[in-house]
Formats: sequence, C-alpha cells, structure tokens
Amino acid sequence: MNVPRIASLGAIAAAGLGAAVLASGSLLIDSAPTSIEGSAQSAHPSQVQLACPSGLVDPFNTTNVAAATTWSSLSRTPISPAPASVTGTGGVIPTALTLAGQGGGELAGLSAVGCAAPRTSQWIAAGATTSGADMVLILSNPGPTASVVSVDGYGATGPINTAPRQVTVAAGTTVSVLLAGWFPDEGSLAVHVQADGGGVAAWAQASLMNGEIPQGTTLASAVVPATTQTILGVDPSGTSLLRLVAPSGEAHVSVSVADSDGVHPLGGGQATVAQGSTLEMPLDGASKDSTPIALIVSSDREIVAQTTTITLGAPWAERANAWIMRSNAAPATSLTQADIPGRRTLESMAKQVLSTTPIRDTSVATDSGVSATRASLLLYAPATGAEASQQDGDEQSGAPAPTATPNIWASPSPAATSAPSADQGGAQSTGTSPSTPGAVTVSVGGRTVSIAPGVPTLVELPEEASQISADSPIQAAVVISADTAVGRMTTTWNVGTEGISAVHGSIRTTN
Repeated sequence: MNVPRIASLGAIAAAGLGAAVLASGSLLIDSAPTSIEGSAQSAHPSQVQLACPSGLVDPFNTTNVAAATTWSSLSRTPISPAPASVTGTGGVIPTALTLAGQGGGELAGLSAVGCAAPRTSQWIAAGATTSGADMVLILSNPGPTASVVSVDGYGATGPINTAPRQVTVAAGTTVSVLLAGWFPDEGSLAVHVQADGGGVAAWAQASLMNGEIPQGTTLASAVVPATTQTILGVDPSGTSLLRLVAPSGEAHVSVSVADSDGVHPLGGGQATVAQGSTLEMPLDGASKDSTPIALIVSSDREIVAQTTTITLGAPWAERANAWIMRSNAAPATSLTQADIPGRRTLESMAKQVLSTTPIRDTSVATDSGVSATRASLLLYAPATGAEASQQDGDEQSGAPAPTATPNIWASPSPAATSAPSADQGGAQSTGTSPSTPGAVTVSVGGRTVSIAPGVPTLVELPEEASQISADSPIQAAVVISADTAVGRMTTTWNVGTEGISAVHGSIRTTN
C-alpha cells in the first residue's frame, strides 16, 4: 500500500533536484536546443470538397435557374448541368470552374467563376440594390450538416444593418437571397458572409435594367481580405470601378497598374478607406493597352477589393440606346502549378450556355447563340521590390489624372460607355526573352514561355486540358469572350483553387 506513495515522493524529490540544478546554472543541460535534420515527407490534404453555383438565377423567381456547365480537373468532359459540388479524394486537390450565361434576354451576360471550398468568413464587394438593379446572394452548403449564415451589409457611409441578417442553409442545398430586401437602395454594396459549422461557399449575381434595356449580368465570387492583391483581366477599354472595403480599421490604400509598360501608379490611386465603409475608385484611362491589364492593390490593413467593368453592346431597337455588357474580376491566387481547361472545351461550354433559351425574355426578341468564341491565358509574375520602385519613380509624373467616379449601377448612357475592345485573337504574345532581367519561366501545356515581371502576358491557351507550372509564384487567369447578337461578352476566371498555391509540396521534420 505504501509503494505508490514512495514512488511519488521519489519523483517529487527528483523534480526538486532538477529545478535546483537548473537554478544554479549547471552546465549539465545545454540551454540551446539541438536540431536534428529530418527527411522530406509528402504532405497533402486527404479530401477537398468544392461547391459550385448551379447557374444564373431569375431575381423574380429564384427557383428558375439557367443551368450552367462545369469543367473540373477530375473529369475529361464538362459536366452539364453544373454539379452542386466537386470532391477530390486520396490527396487529389480539384480545380473547377463553372461557366454561366445567357445569350439574350434580361439576364444577358457570361460569367466564369471558380467552384469554391466552404468558408466561415468571406466578403463580396460588387453589385447594387438601387432602382433597376438586382443582386442575388447565392449560398451553397455541400457539407453533411446545416449551417446558419449571418450577412452584414456595408455601404459608402458605413454599416447598413445594426443586427446581422440570418438564413439557414441545409446540408447539401443552395439558397438564393434577394439582397434588396435586406439592404435597399444601396449603390456601393459590400456584404460580409459568416457561417457556422463547416461553412458555405458564396457568390453574388448582379444585374441591371434601364427600363426595358438589359444593362448586363455578372457573377462575382466571394473573397477574403488581404494587404496585397493582384486583380487580373481588367479590360482597359471598358468603364471600370474598383470597389474597396476596410473591415478592420481605417486603411490607406495604394493602387498600381500593370500593363505592357510595366507597373506604374494609377492616377488618383491613393485613398483612405474608413473602417466598415466602401469606396469606389474609377479606372478610366488607367492604360492605353488593348489587352487585359492587372491591378496591384496594397494597403496597410487588410481590405476587400473587386472590380466591375461595363462595355457597350449592340444597339437596342433604335441606335440612341444599347445593350450593356458587364463583368467582374477578383484577386487572383498565387500558384506554382495548376490544371487548366483546354481552349476547345471552354469555347464549346460558352456556346452551350449562350445558346439556351433565355429564362427572362425582353420586349424585343433576341436570338440566343454566338458567332465566335475565344479563350486565352493571361500570365503575370509580380515585379520585385526594386523593379516596382523604379517603375513607380519613372511613371509618377506621367500617371493619368483621376476621373470622376461613374455610377455604373444607374443605367449608364451608351455615349459615356466604351465600345467593344479589339479582337484579342490577334493580340497573342509569345512572352519575353529568357535573358530579360528577372524573367520567369512558365510551362504551358508543355510549351515554355518566359514572362517579364510586372507585365501581364496574354498567350495562347492549349487546345486540350493541360497544366501550367512556374519556377516561382505567378498568377494566371483564363479570359473568355464571345460575340453574340447583343454584343461581345467577356469574363475572367482566376486559375487555381482559392487558398492553395501548389498541388503538391513537402515538409521537413525537425526534432
């Protein structure tokens, strides 16, 4: 009966002696830990599940959906209609995009958005709830349990609601919410989506009608705040706005433009965004390029950043009015390796979704369908600190002056809206010379391309699905355009799976 007690006392005595030795500064124990080099081990998640939007939603009847189509790195052929989710198993990390659109009707437009992993916190800074504008929040829960979602709204003057609006998304379902009912008459809206449990994936569908005339429909993906962000695929010939939100405190923001001349400051690109409010920055005159450019958004605090671009479409009945095309762009993911769809597949997917019968007709009959489609790959390697500083210094004096902020959610006049850009099919680049200082080597479907840091490079997309890889982190986006009876539609999909920068990696254990 006394044995355990004796053992305990012995342990206490030993512990006390050890403490005394340490207190006396004994050299019996080295104060610096010893590192033993470990071996490299494979590391990957065992399962990744992505949720996908089902298609464009009729704002007047959210059960009426124009079915989309999805490309996945796990499938040889596109999936139609779009699946609710895509799941990778055994360490396979899927990449998937959903292409949604209408070739005519009130919801005319083309959108490519990534299937997304569920999150418990995410933001969307796009759309409006003013007269003629409709904004639908799409929430998808691919998990096995229900999730309670809280949505907070923010506008130019700060928070809109005093208490979060809530909705329950059952397991394996998608819910569509009309945001005008929660946040009415807001022209510069941002929403913060928070969810419990396993979280949800979120997108927003934004559209506008000028009386009878469609002014474009676009889908926007949810994003997370960051201090440095690169937005690819902005059309410099369109009328574009950058919408910013400061979630956690007053943010001092600096915006630069990356085009064929390298990185240079945006005129009027310095701004202070008050905590909990939105701010819109016009991008007119940001570049003279005819191909898509990139924006580099830097801040001393984490911010949310997304762009919306409108371009002039075909005449509406009489030439005094016209259709408007609309697109959204969000920050790209850094990557060193990723799967990409083939050009043939994307062009076929675009023709399919744009040739379906519109779910909401207009007063003027418009044939669905496309006359031509194009898909290209936009590559961007960040400029180094020295290169960016030099370019900023060289360009500062010549930076375009800021322009008045256009209200692209208030039925814009075609006279103030740019015409469709030139055909990008003839603007393909072979990259730069491998000897260019800082050039980054990128493998695109087995073809090697060298890209100059700070210069967005538009290259041919391989005809079939393949991979891209780079010797240092880059950003990449697929740019898809289609010529329709109502005008040219353009959309951008950021290559990769949000939050994952490589498809494989290694860890090293240290003992």
